[in-house]
Amino acid sequence: MSDVVVQGASVTHGSTLAVDDVTLTIGSGELVAVLGPSGCGKTSLLLALAGLLPLRSGTISVGGRELSSGSRTTPPEKRSIGWVPQEASLFPHLTVGENIGFALPRGRGRASRIEELAELVGLGALTGRAPNQLSGGQAQRVALARALASKPDVLLLDEPFAALDTQLRTALRREVAELLRAAGTTSVLVTHDQEEALTLADRVAVMRDGRLEQFGTPEQIYQQPANDWVAGFVGDVVEVEGRWRHGRVSCTFGNVEATAMGFAPADGEAVRLMLRPEWIVPRPDLLATAAAGADARVASISYAGHDAMLTCDLTAGSTVRMRMAAVDLPEVGESLRLAVQRPGLAFPAA
Repeated sequence: MSDVVVQGASVTHGSTLAVDDVTLTIGSGELVAVLGPSGCGKTSLLLALAGLLPLRSGTISVGGRELSSGSRTTPPEKRSIGWVPQEASLFPHLTVGENIGFALPRGRGRASRIEELAELVGLGALTGRAPNQLSGGQAQRVALARALASKPDVLLLDEPFAALDTQLRTALRREVAELLRAAGTTSVLVTHDQEEALTLADRVAVMRDGRLEQFGTPEQIYQQPANDWVAGFVGDVVEVEGRWRHGRVSCTFGNVEATAMGFAPADGEAVRLMLRPEWIVPRPDLLATAAAGADARVASISYAGHDAMLTCDLTAGSTVRMRMAAVDLPEVGESLRLAVQRPGLAFPAA
């Protein structure tokens, strides 16, 4: 197992700065997701880790060994870094077992290593099959086993579940995360899927325009985003205007406890209160007072099976969305008393 240290790394494509002064440390055996929209630099960072793109400045080290700097790059084949691509890219003329053992040297122990890896990814009975006899999920398992065959210090995964259907993607990514943790493999997963990053990773690195916006646990990224962009990118956001009052925001929901994010508001200063939709809950027990919530009417319901998103028109004139479990949904047109059940996030007024 090896840690990965990226210090002030920058990568250019011609005159375009694709990765801009990124610094992060990935612990030995940790699974880190690099999350961001298309074009944010996450794949360029992965290619730099693999040695396929040089650094303009900064350094990349694995297990204390410097692999990249602004002046030198260790070749990919000498890095002990494995790669699982978006497409499995198996050799069609080789069997499952031959694909898994492709990079292994001939000799004693090779067959047992192939068998061990095939069992690890749940394909022990399929080593003699051809790639065209596999499902998409099975092919990705073979690609994972092949990448793990040489016992790399670090494994890089470039959106390996993107081409799979939703049900298979959900099941396979959970299995892969469990396999990597069981093997103690330091892993970096690139994805644009927020749910994938939050459910799989030990920590998440959120990137935008080549820069690292936030690096933290899934809970920190979702519950305490570093800025309003991260808040909006990582999940649904309800935004309410209000004024800062001694650690609370006076707004349409009354006086809501809040945390000021990245600034120190003066008492009475205008702020934007950001809430997750599930932080807004119906509270029929509350009295209709300005300090205890907001009266609303259900305008529409978007049903998602396990939960639903409700759009509610507030008596005060604005509209908010709230997420709740689908077991006991109100009807469209029904009146509700809404309250905020946990501290919100206060950002500077636009």
